[in-house]
Amino acid sequence: MTVQSVIRVCLAVILVCLIGVHWPLFTQGWEQRRKRKRSKRRKRSRGDKKPKPFEGLTRRPVCELCIAETEKQREPQREPPPKIERGRGRRREVNTNNQFCPQEECQYHGWLDKGNIISNGHPSSGQWRQLKCVVCGKHFQETPGTVFYGSSVLVQDIMRALVALCEGVSPRKVARIFEVDKDTVLRWLVEAAMHSEAVLGYMMHHLHLSQVQMDELYALLSGMRGEKEGRQSCWVWVATDPLSKLLLVIEVGDRSLDMAQRLVHGVISVLAPGVVPMFLTDQLAAYGKALLTHFGSWVERVSEKSGRVLRRWMPDEGLRYAEVKKQRRRHRIVAVTSKVVFGTKEAVRAALTAAGHRDQCGCCASVAFVERLNRTLRAHVPGLGRREEGLAKTEEGLRRRLVLVMGYYNLCLPHLSLRQALSSPIPTKGNGSPKKWTPRTPATAGGITDHGWTMEEFLLFRVPPWRQEATAA
Repeated sequence: MTVQSVIRVCLAVILVCLIGVHWPLFTQGWEQRRKRKRSKRRKRSRGDKKPKPFEGLTRRPVCELCIAETEKQREPQREPPPKIERGRGRRREVNTNNQFCPQEECQYHGWLDKGNIISNGHPSSGQWRQLKCVVCGKHFQETPGTVFYGSSVLVQDIMRALVALCEGVSPRKVARIFEVDKDTVLRWLVEAAMHSEAVLGYMMHHLHLSQVQMDELYALLSGMRGEKEGRQSCWVWVATDPLSKLLLVIEVGDRSLDMAQRLVHGVISVLAPGVVPMFLTDQLAAYGKALLTHFGSWVERVSEKSGRVLRRWMPDEGLRYAEVKKQRRRHRIVAVTSKVVFGTKEAVRAALTAAGHRDQCGCCASVAFVERLNRTLRAHVPGLGRREEGLAKTEEGLRRRLVLVMGYYNLCLPHLSLRQALSSPIPTKGNGSPKKWTPRTPATAGGITDHGWTMEEFLLFRVPPWRQEATAA
C-alpha cells in the first residue's frame, strides 16, 4: 500500500467525521424551509388567501369598430311625407304596406305604408306582380333587392334550394338535386346571405334583454389549391338570448381579443340604449376585457399607500359578468364551477332567479343554452362537426352560410321550447289528433315579428334605406 493511498483514506475518514458532526446544522435549515412551504400550501387550500378586488386599468382598451362608428357621420333624420288617403273606388285587395318607391328623386322614396304604392297586375302573365307609385308614376316589380330579381328559374326551386342549404345540404348536392350549375347555387347563396344580413340588421334593434350567453365554436375549412396542404380551421363566435332563443351575433375569425371585441360590439348594436344585460361565458380571458371596453368608464380614487389620486378604467356598476369553469378528466366533464368577475354573487343569482333558471351542476351560472345552440348550428352548417362534407373554402364562405342560417333560424324556424298551449284544442279535418300548441320562432318570442315567417316572406322582404317605426311584423 503506497503513501498516496494512505493519505486518501485518511482524508476520506476525516471528511466523513466532519459531515457527521455538522449534519444537524444542514438539516435544520432544510426542515424550516419545508415547514414554511407546507404552511403556505395549507393556507391556500383552506381559502385563507382572499382574491384581490379588481383595481382597474391604466389605459382604456381599444375597439376598432367603436372608433369607426364615431368617425362615421350620421345622416340627418328625414321628415316623413303625408300619408295618401283614398276614400273613393273599390277597396284594395293587395297589401302594399311593405313596399316603397325605388325612385330616388321621388318624395316618397324609401317610405313604407304611405299609400303611394298600388298594384298593377301581372304583366305578360308573369309570376311577379307589377307595382306603381302614384306620386312619380314609376312602375317596378316586387322583386328588386331580392334573390329573385332577374332570375329565370322557378321561384319554388330557388326557395327549396335555399331551404336545403339552411338545413345543411352542400351546394354541390343542391345543384344535382335541382339540375342547375353549382355556380348558380353559389350565386344564390351569396345574394341570400347579403339579403339575410340586411333583413336582420333592419329588424333586430332596441332589444330589451336580461341575459346574454356567448361562446366560440371550432370550425374546419377545406384546403384550396396553391395554399398550404391540409385543412385550415377557424373559430365561430356566437351570442344568444337564453329566454327568447334569439341568435344575436355571429362572427368568424381567430380566437383573439379582436374577435371578442367584435362580438361584444355586435351585441351592443342590437340592444336598446341604457340596457346592460348579464353576461355568461366560458373562462376565455378575452371576454372580460371586451366587456370592460364597452361597459366601463374612468374613475378617480385616492391611493391608500401614497395618497395620490389615481385614474383607472373601471366597469360600470350595472355590469354583471360571470365565467363558467369546467373541469375535465379523460375528456369528460367532472365538475362545473362559476366565478363572478364583475358585479356581486347576489346580483348574478337574483338575475338567474328572475329569469327562471335553476342552479345547474351545483353552480350559480351555466352556458347550457348557447352550447345547445352550437349543436343546432352543427346540424345546419357543414364544417362545425366532425367528418363533415361540403366544407367552405374560406372564412367568408363559412360566414355566408352562417348568416343565412341565422336569418332562417330567427325568423322562419319554430322552436320547440317556445311553443304556447292553446286555450282549447283545435280539431283537425281528418282523423288526426287535435292541435294543442301554437308554434313560435325566436323572433316572435323576442317581439320582433307577430308571426313566424315563411321562406317566401323572408326572401321577398324589401329592406328600406333607413329604419322606420312601421315595419313588416
